[in-house]
Formats: sequence, structure tokens, C-alpha cells
Amino acid sequence: MQVSIANPLLRTPLALIVDDSCPVINLTYHWIRQRQAWKARFQPNAPFNPGDGDPARLHLVPPTIPADFAVRWGEWCAEQGVKGKFSLVPFPAGVARVDQGLPGFPRDEVERWMRAYREVICPNFDITCEMLTHSHVVDLRTWQLTDEWEQYEWVDPPVAPLTEYIAASMRLVRDAGMPCEGVTSPGAFGAKKESAYARATLEAAQQVMGNPRPFYFLRVVDPPDAWPDAPIWHAEPERGVAIASIICCTHDWFGGWTGYDAGDPDRFLTEDLQGGVLAPVLARELPCVMVGHWPGFYYGGAEVGFDVLKEVKRRLDTYDPDGSKTRWMKTSAIGHYWMARQLSEVRSEPLANGGQRVAVTTRFPTGDFTLWLDQPCTQVALNGQPLRQVYSRRALAEGAFLVEGSRTAVAFDLPEGETTLTTAPAANPSAA
Repeated sequence: MQVSIANPLLRTPLALIVDDSCPVINLTYHWIRQRQAWKARFQPNAPFNPGDGDPARLHLVPPTIPADFAVRWGEWCAEQGVKGKFSLVPFPAGVARVDQGLPGFPRDEVERWMRAYREVICPNFDITCEMLTHSHVVDLRTWQLTDEWEQYEWVDPPVAPLTEYIAASMRLVRDAGMPCEGVTSPGAFGAKKESAYARATLEAAQQVMGNPRPFYFLRVVDPPDAWPDAPIWHAEPERGVAIASIICCTHDWFGGWTGYDAGDPDRFLTEDLQGGVLAPVLARELPCVMVGHWPGFYYGGAEVGFDVLKEVKRRLDTYDPDGSKTRWMKTSAIGHYWMARQLSEVRSEPLANGGQRVAVTTRFPTGDFTLWLDQPCTQVALNGQPLRQVYSRRALAEGAFLVEGSRTAVAFDLPEGETTLTTAPAANPSAA
């Protein structure tokens, strides 16, 4: 019998990645000011580059973003079931360190922000560091800012200090009382040495967080020229160690990193559900990971990006009104599922009753693990315990199986070790 691994619960993963986020401080405001000061020193005759920010529009960018907005945003995501990844830049623009309580900013506002992270955002979003400052590279011996930039010079980073640098960033997040499930690249940090960058992140995650299966976010693809996936790097299947690359299939069409470039929901998914980048990705049942930037959601208090997000979510709900096609997931959960998908051993052998015994051996646990069996089944048991049969994709859940034509989908929690399924075939498969 042929056995294949399906998407979790036969649903296409959805996730929202939020970059450039940090407590209180609006990273964009300080980044633009620092970049313009750097250009005045080192490139005084360089032409205007919108990628460096527009100083004439800096008045549209407030220096801080209030905790009240973070709470409202996070509560809306929780109510709507939106999940994904939320950055915590631990030393934003070198202004203040989060592990030291962001000195120089009102203590009660910092505390409200940290409660928002812990109580509102963390339940639905992985927290990642986004290297240390997202602006200047930090000299870890002195904790002073250098003239190099994390997202420019460190596109091709020196390999020797990579692990130490990433570990320092994770440590600040950890010491501020936050989990740190992986890393986000500031800009294209690490892009020209991705293998070394992935290895350094994996080693730092094990050192600082004791996490053998982290993820990183570095790349965006442009369908239909390229399609999203979740590549696995540096896997050691016998030890249960690996790192996943989470790849976005959209650019930021919410409110942009600047917080003054308005977004457009049609670029994600049009009202008729036929256009936009997400439509063909959904049709292929590939991970639909969208990216946005925190300053753009706030948009100087106008919340333009937040409104675009609400409209995109409404259209996705129209596409999948009963929740049978898509599933919002944290990015770590996508990474863990793809590790299990690629690094588990699946074996099948016939039983005397005409059914099958399917054994899955893995060191990569995940939830909602779903197999397709090319046989209609009347009974399925998991480690000797019968699973319940359901009769629609909407009802498919962990601990259940669904017969569709000549196939059976089985969903279950996959722990480390060996998991065994046994099946009994339909008496008349052609009629099933």
C-alpha cells in the first residue's frame, strides 16, 4: 500500500510574519535617522534611495508605538485565529536594550508592552530576535555600534562571529523573559552565506534556548517564478536536530517597513478570490506565509496596515468559510511539521485481514500529522487504540480518519519514537 504524508489535517498552512517589532520603540524612526546620518558621513553625494527611507517624510513616523495598540492588535489576531511569528529586536537601533528594561523610556509603558508580548502575542505568535539592532552591527566586546550595517555589510557575514552574534541576540530576548524560537534576518542578513547562517542559528538556539529544532526567516519568493516551501538544513535525523527555513510568498503589502507607504489587499487576494499572489499558492496547497512590518500596521496611528490585514483575513475566510481548506499555524509549527514530513521513516506492510500495518519512526515530533493511505478503511487503530471515523474534511482532527473515495486520511499526534497504525479495509472497496 502506498502511504504519503499530507498537509496537516489536509489543510494549507497560513501564517503571518511580523518584522521590525520591538517594545515601545518605533524602529523605523531611528533606522531612517541613523541611515541618513551614515550616508552624510560616507556617501554625501549618493542619489536618493527610497530603500534608505525618506527624511522628508520622517515627520509621518512617530518615535514610539504604544502598548495599547499592541494589545488591540494581538487580541484581534487571537479572536480571528491569526498565527505566525512576531519579532522582538532586542537592542533596537542601538537605542536601548530590552534585557535592561529599555532605560530612557517610561517604565510603566515598557511593562505594559512586555505584558502584551507575554500574555497577548506569545500564545499565537513565535517570538524571534531580529539580530541585535537591525541597524548598526554591534561590537560585542564593548557593546558599541560600529559603522557596519546588519542588513548591508552582513548580507555576506564573517562566519567566525556569526554564532556568537546570534547567540547574543537570543540571550537578550531570553533574559527579558521571552521565549526565542528562532531568528529573523534584518534585511538580507546572511543571504550570501545561508548554509553558515543556518548552522550558526542552529548552534545558537541549542546553546541559549536548548532548542534543537529552531527556524529562521530570510527569504521571500515571487510566485509564479518560484513557489514557497520550508527547506530543512543541517539535519541530523538520529539526534532529532535540524533547522527550518520559513519562506514567505508575499512582500509587505500591508503598510510597508516605512509606515508611510500604504498597502493594498488586492496584492494578497482579490475580492473575487481569483487574483493576487495567494490565489495560486492556495491552489497548490503550499504554505501561505505573509510578511508585514510592525510600523506599517500602526502607520503613524492611522492603522492603515492593520485595516489591510483585516480585509485580507476577511477574504481568506470567504475562500474557506468552514475552515476545511486552511489552517493558521505558528511558523515554528510549520517548521516542525516539515521536519517530520522530510525526516521521518514511514513503512507499510500487509496484514492477514487485507489491511495494513503502517509504522512511522521519527525524532521530529509534531501535531496533526496526517497520512494518506491508498485504501478505504473501515477501522484504523493508533498504537492499538481505535480512532474515530469522521465524514468531512471540516471534521478531520487529531485522532480521527476520513475515507474519501479509494483513499483514507489519518490524523494523529506524532511523538518521538515509533508510532503504529493498523487498518481494516472496506468490505467492498469499489463501493466505498
